[in-house]
Amino acid sequence: MVKNNDTTLLLSELSDDVEISIEGSSTVYTVAQVKHEIQELGEEHHLSKNWYTISYKRWYPSANTMIERYIESEYADMYEDWDERANECITEKVISKIQKILDKAFNSDYATTYWTYDNKVEIDIFPNRN
Repeated sequence: MVKNNDTTLLLSELSDDVEISIEGSSTVYTVAQVKHEIQELGEEHHLSKNWYTISYKRWYPSANTMIERYIESEYADMYEDWDERANECITEKVISKIQKILDKAFNSDYATTYWTYDNKVEIDIFPNRN
């Protein structure tokens, strides 16, 4: 997951509904959850220096890119100028039909949504010491 920004934000200044994660983790927390776990449950989230805000993204399949890459990968095993001939067989109508199939296959969030890291988050909240 890519980091998109070098800005560092303080956990205490973020809205409770902002979602954050530790670099390399697949778990997403809200700021409110992290604050609660640190202050009330004594979790040591403040020891990690790799917290980031996240942004959700969506991947979309591309029939055109898929066909281009497939022809490129097959060209090495074929004859000279085969790629040109293969590309001439792929009309806009063919691409449109393939794109409709891909759109239908990937119409849910199951394999198309993901998130990236944005701003670094400094954990400036610590466990309550009672």
